[in-house]
Amino acid sequence: MIYISVFEILYSILDVIVAPENFSHGPTFLMIVGTKDKLFGPEGLTILNSIYWGCFGASMAIFDVHFVYRWLAVSENPLLKTFSGWTIWIWFSVPLWYGLTWVFTGYFLSAPTESKSEFIRDSIKEIFQLEFDEYIYLGPYLYQRMEDGSLHVHLPSLLGLGIITITIVSSIIIVVVFGYLCYNRISRLVATTSASAKFLKLQRQLFYALVIQTLIPFVLMHMPGAIMVAFVLLNIDLGIYSAVLSMTIAIYPAIDPIPTL
Repeated sequence: MIYISVFEILYSILDVIVAPENFSHGPTFLMIVGTKDKLFGPEGLTILNSIYWGCFGASMAIFDVHFVYRWLAVSENPLLKTFSGWTIWIWFSVPLWYGLTWVFTGYFLSAPTESKSEFIRDSIKEIFQLEFDEYIYLGPYLYQRMEDGSLHVHLPSLLGLGIITITIVSSIIIVVVFGYLCYNRISRLVATTSASAKFLKLQRQLFYALVIQTLIPFVLMHMPGAIMVAFVLLNIDLGIYSAVLSMTIAIYPAIDPIPTL
């Protein structure tokens, strides 16, 4: 929990510094950062933007590790010993690797290109009132329709979107599976135990907290991210409604501690 708290504090600070905006337009989605009144220049903001991508990816893995730990704890699995001693750092490194993968995806596979800039220029000016030299962006651009009507697929973007899809889907599966295993274990524990009423009440409270802690990242992080990716694949323009993902990411660190309290 300390690990998660420190991460969410750093994530929130980065969110304030970068102040990114999500934007979906046809076969592309972007993380846009305005350059006006910022402490860093365009290159520095691009690096921070890619780190922001990494934080989103790391959050996926943090949920996974958290739920795996909960299941090992309630089931008294022998593997719980790996969360003590030096081996706990192996678990702590999992979000780091997820995060670095997203940083690489954002900075290299989703970097600005001339064709991408031309495709988004007018839409960003219309919606955000930003000229091209007033913002930086990162995001995949899956394909480009050529003048002869053919489609030119951008392989780096396709690879980047594939990495994003795999991490989001795998995180959803792990959270749902281990969340259900915890639910099943706690339910059987409450139903069969002969402990005091106070103990049973505590277990029910832990169960309710587990359910809410499963729903919070699922609703605020997994689903908006998955919807954004799906709409890009389907070439559906979300426009200003892309801002929903920016808002859910922003409020997640504030809501996540409530079940623990």
